[in-house]
Amino acid sequence: MIKFTATTPDQRKLIGMGLSHVNLERLKAGQPIKFNGESIGMPGHDFLIFAGRTEKSMAKELDPAITAQTIVKDTS
Repeated sequence: MIKFTATTPDQRKLIGMGLSHVNLERLKAGQPIKFNGESIGMPGHDFLIFAGRTEKSMAKELDPAITAQTIVKDTS
């Protein structure tokens, strides 16, 4: 995986992540990718990339990790 941050012409922060085909296969196999934001200049943040068949199936898998402090935005 390649990851980066940049600043756009209008001074917004852009965070980019590029996934290799191997990364995509791992995600399809249920192996999420987690990394520390320090690697892209965002200390204090952790990133989790995961995949699922549907939004509903992903929400069900995440259910144990969701607490009252979790902000969930369903875009379906």
